[in-house]
Amino acid sequence: MQPELLTNINIYRKSFPHFERPKIIGYIGIENIKFAKHLNNGEVRFDLNLHLDKAKHRPQHLDVKLTDLLIFLKDHKTRLGYPLENALNKAIFYCYRGLMTCIACTPYENKEPWKIVVILYKGNIYMCARDTEESYTRKHNMTEKDKRFTSWGYKFEQFLLSDNPDTEPNPNVPVDETEEFSLVFTTNLNNHTVVYGAEMDGIRCDDRSISPPPVGENPEAIIKYLSTKEYVELKTNRHIEFHNQEINFRRYKTKKWWCQSFLVGVETILCGFRNDEGIVEELKTYNIRDLPKMSQKFWDPNVCFNFLDTFFTYVKRCLAREIRRKHGDKGVDNLQSLPIITLLLEWSPGMPVRIAEHYKYEDDPILPEWFINS
Repeated sequence: MQPELLTNINIYRKSFPHFERPKIIGYIGIENIKFAKHLNNGEVRFDLNLHLDKAKHRPQHLDVKLTDLLIFLKDHKTRLGYPLENALNKAIFYCYRGLMTCIACTPYENKEPWKIVVILYKGNIYMCARDTEESYTRKHNMTEKDKRFTSWGYKFEQFLLSDNPDTEPNPNVPVDETEEFSLVFTTNLNNHTVVYGAEMDGIRCDDRSISPPPVGENPEAIIKYLSTKEYVELKTNRHIEFHNQEINFRRYKTKKWWCQSFLVGVETILCGFRNDEGIVEELKTYNIRDLPKMSQKFWDPNVCFNFLDTFFTYVKRCLAREIRRKHGDKGVDNLQSLPIITLLLEWSPGMPVRIAEHYKYEDDPILPEWFINS
């Protein structure tokens, strides 16, 4: 019988697991770094439709898999110096923050199923989200309204973020939605080591004087610079006018916002509340420490991170079972000798997490040949 992972909330109501403050070990797209000079509460008038017709939109159906993270790992393998582990309990997880957020929120999710490919290769575990039927259909049937909502989020950032700590934001030019700046973090969640990439909105410089990042320096100098800065997360939300909107905001939005920010050590979220025409009329800042308190009737951070910890344990248990089935007991402590081991994990609301039957990694390879050969 295949192992299953239960998602019942009550199972995970216990003390918060040990979680080390995330450490920055790298960056992707440093040329796209942005700075936030103005983080004030109050009334504004930001028209998110400004130059929308000239924006360079991010492709809707782009399947990046783990490409950017894998390029980073290949280019920095000597500097990072991670050992070649043979024991499964020492394997490092590699993924994106979005996937960890999705997993952590699973006990409270009641609509969106998910699929995650797990790859064990050379002592490392790579995890990548894949489309479900629902998400595939949604992405390929986006209405113009859906696309506009997505673009509004990018435009909002342009009203608050500038290219240099000493310059003002300039929303009077079209947005390039393909520009990304990401950090690569590592942390330990109980006995699990995780390395993950996360797109970052901007560095705070509203109440402090800071310099731009050093140009042409070695990675360690830039990482030192990035590690001493405080980051901000920018969000947009429709005006909350009715009780049910307030309930949904506290039940769903604050949970995801908290997980996203906590995983990368962000302490401040700035939300622009807009009307239906895409005009942001109010700015409000949130300290992420306050989000669990204001939403305690609806979700518990202890449940989220205890489930995330248990999920990592479950992945290792499933991989150990697969290794023993294919290569015997000795394979669990001799990972360097094994070929690629893959699993597809599936979950739907109301069901436990399960291993999918009849999965073929060859039909959807996550690790490209250039990465394997390196």
